[in-house]
Amino acid sequence: MSYCPASDAFFCIECAKEHRAVRRRFWAWTYSFSLKCPWRAEWHPALDRLEFDGRHPWQRDPRSRRRRHGLSTSEELPPRWTSRTGPFEEVTDEDVRKSWDNVVTWWVRRYSAKGDINREWLIDPVVLAYLGDVGGRRILDAGCGNGYLSRILARRGANVVGIDLSPKLLGEATAHEGRTPLGIRFLEGDLAHLSESKDASFDLVVSNVVLQDVRRLDDAVRELYRVLMPGGRLVFSITHPAFDIPPARWVREPPDTERPEERAFIAVDRYFDRVAIYWGLSEELEVVSFHRPLRDFADALHRAGFMIARLEEPTPSLKTLERQYRWFADQARIPNFLVIDALKPRE
Repeated sequence: MSYCPASDAFFCIECAKEHRAVRRRFWAWTYSFSLKCPWRAEWHPALDRLEFDGRHPWQRDPRSRRRRHGLSTSEELPPRWTSRTGPFEEVTDEDVRKSWDNVVTWWVRRYSAKGDINREWLIDPVVLAYLGDVGGRRILDAGCGNGYLSRILARRGANVVGIDLSPKLLGEATAHEGRTPLGIRFLEGDLAHLSESKDASFDLVVSNVVLQDVRRLDDAVRELYRVLMPGGRLVFSITHPAFDIPPARWVREPPDTERPEERAFIAVDRYFDRVAIYWGLSEELEVVSFHRPLRDFADALHRAGFMIARLEEPTPSLKTLERQYRWFADQARIPNFLVIDALKPRE
């Protein structure tokens, strides 16, 4: 949390456009957070830093303390990210579709024109570098969601088709296309059965943090191979199977800390289990994904006929760490995502 004196208002790190770590020791820590103000072109220290310096608004104005100014009167706890596992075989394609339709409101709220925070700052720089110059290229955005990546590629000159399983996510994509036409065609469909796409109809296929959510992985990879022209490439990102949560979990010391460096290490167990993962902001609004070991993705690519050309485990740049330290300090230690560039050989 931080405080803007000019607005006499408090705001949290999630409301701040950016944040940075200021390297000045206080209490047991080597740095404090500074948050970019949502209202003014200013940066404000976090409340714990202000308290240490004797500049917390409650310290400066006893009336604010008596009024408990800045504290919510609601006793309801905000939703927290949750995850649990279940049997793989009990999940149907319809379960997956419904899960995405059910969460579309809070999912889209997390996005800007550049995607969510992980896509914008960590994943997409690698994905877009792998795709290269897309001008005039025919691209399938496989699992396009609300279409943000389709729009980025179309603005770079690509001819884009976006496909997704969720009608409600596609509704967001088509509504945006209606407001700002870019010539993108959005289709509802299952990646495991691309019935509306002919053989060799795309130069490139991109699938951004999607394939871990696909139940029939082998069928989907075969279909993506089929619709690519010989010499075409599939560029995709997934959550990293070795460090996804679960099977991994951060061990925190103390257990309630939110500071990245106080996450002592990550523990991994049951890595080879193939399970459904139910995750979301609450148990009432969960998405269904799947955990598989990394070899399942490599085997699916091999069986379809792909050759892996490049592989990257994205790490935050210095610029990213300077501007979004809290979100990405962990990922300078352990990768959360994996990007693969796979080639369909020329016949």
